[in-house]
Amino acid sequence: MKACLKGDKRAQRDLYEQYKQLLFKLCLRYARDRQEAEDFLHESFITIFRDLSQYRANGALGGWLRRVTINTALQQLRKQKRLLYPDTDLSQISDIIEEEVLPPLYNMEELINHIQQLPPGYRAVFNLFVVEQYSHKEIAKSLDISVGSSKSQLSKAKAMLRSRITSKAVG
Repeated sequence: MKACLKGDKRAQRDLYEQYKQLLFKLCLRYARDRQEAEDFLHESFITIFRDLSQYRANGALGGWLRRVTINTALQQLRKQKRLLYPDTDLSQISDIIEEEVLPPLYNMEELINHIQQLPPGYRAVFNLFVVEQYSHKEIAKSLDISVGSSKSQLSKAKAMLRSRITSKAVG
């Protein structure tokens, strides 16, 4: 850490090598394809090395790196104006059965592909809630949306995933 903070390129390379796979997989969940995920990863490491002095060793470094990467991916999506969250009244959403989205033993590569095909807003909320285990209040604050919009986007994302997975299994 000390060497990275001093700008030591070898130490930075070691940190990059240690975390690139983990963070790339995280970026894949927010990106629409591998190229965009690589762009998110690149931007994340620029931010990580720029802001490394802000890391306080009161938590795991990996957790801090994940938060920086998620925030960077969301910022990139906002810049592209792809995160659109219409305020939707939850009463307008048909009763979607709250069951697991995935059938047992579902292929994770296929799941990531399905997640990448979600609209950006759905994808962001789904990842933050299901994978990162953020609360709807935390998601609303992170994305500057209402709690209702967060819940709505999650319901719609789950329904869309369920539909795609079911249609693939049937077809």
